[in-house]
Amino acid sequence: MTTFFEHQRSSYKRNYMRNLICLASLDGKLDEEERTLIQKIGAKRGLKVWQVSELVESPGNCEIFLPESMNNRMDLVYDLMQIVHIDNEVTEYETEFMMTIIEALHLQPEIVNQLMAMFQEGVPSVEEWKEFVSFTRECENG
Repeated sequence: MTTFFEHQRSSYKRNYMRNLICLASLDGKLDEEERTLIQKIGAKRGLKVWQVSELVESPGNCEIFLPESMNNRMDLVYDLMQIVHIDNEVTEYETEFMMTIIEALHLQPEIVNQLMAMFQEGVPSVEEWKEFVSFTRECENG
């Protein structure tokens, strides 16, 4: 029997992953490298391969899911940016999607340009990302 909290965690993970799948599918197809990255992120989030595959095959709607905590929100931004840059080609749709996410998270719009520049050379180091998150929080707090 599934407890309420297990169901909540599972629902959170599925909604989180749907954001990634929606972004990766904006061009009408899910490339193999995008699929592989989504599986990797899903495993990191505690989902089994079959659970992620199920979501990829039937993603549901593309309603944006926003985590409540700032840490989870920034994790989502990080994972979305990995999806944007996996093919080394950033489309207008991907940029617009990220702008929508940044607005929904009530972050400064200028952050999108900083994110694009940061991820252009590859995934930033843990230290670079922590520094960016700290900077973002300082901007938001005033």
